[in-house]
Amino acid sequence: MDSLGKLVFVGLGLYDCSDLTLRGLRALEEADAVYLETYTNLVPGLSLQELEEIAGKKIEVLGRRDLEERSGLELIEEARDKVVVLLVPGDPFIATTHVAVRLEAEKRGVETEVVHAPSILSAAASSTGLQPYKFGKLATLVYPRPEHGFYPLSTYETLADNLSRGLHTLLLLDLRVEEGVYMSVRDAVEVLYELEERAQRGIVSGSTLGVGLARIGSPDQVIKAGTLEELRELEFGPPPHSLAIPGRLHPLEAEALVVLCGCRRELVDRWLK
Repeated sequence: MDSLGKLVFVGLGLYDCSDLTLRGLRALEEADAVYLETYTNLVPGLSLQELEEIAGKKIEVLGRRDLEERSGLELIEEARDKVVVLLVPGDPFIATTHVAVRLEAEKRGVETEVVHAPSILSAAASSTGLQPYKFGKLATLVYPRPEHGFYPLSTYETLADNLSRGLHTLLLLDLRVEEGVYMSVRDAVEVLYELEERAQRGIVSGSTLGVGLARIGSPDQVIKAGTLEELRELEFGPPPHSLAIPGRLHPLEAEALVVLCGCRRELVDRWLK
């Protein structure tokens, strides 16, 4: 490495400043410059003012163009002789944007460091009681764009493949903070219905078991399990939302969906392996 500084990626976690780890707090204190990225995900309780008070310095908010179109080049160059912190919702490298920036920094001889934090990938399993090693491929469900002939059938195929192997599927729902787009559980169910109508593979129906998740990690989080038709009728409140579609259930998982997620026992019994 030919850099005297470094670029530190610090995870913000899921809810607010209290999700920062001690390592994250130390990184903020030691930083010469701090930047905040808020377009890849929503941290419901996050306060920029509180973050600045914790860091003891001004924090600049970055947009998509700063990191994606410019590959974070300005941050990387600044990190050649300064300690630069980039605060990221959740865990830093769930969004591929940040991986690209880190790789570019390393290629340019700038040292990088990572401070991890809670992520929806781990929290979805731990909050529902679904066993993490039984989750299959992750997928993002986005809104169709019929005017462009686009339907997210690759997500449907991922769900179909996971279910064929008895695996759970976590669907991250379309979320574009800068555009004010936040897919709800209700919308996600509607999109799945639409994809089933087009694919006609019998994977999704109103009786399919699902688990709706909203604002996981926050004091007002909502976790509800039931049929997709039941979830479509429920109000989950503000974003961010996610949707899990279980595969075959272990008895402990079935019990967790009843006790922790309010599912009807006769429903989960049908999914027992």
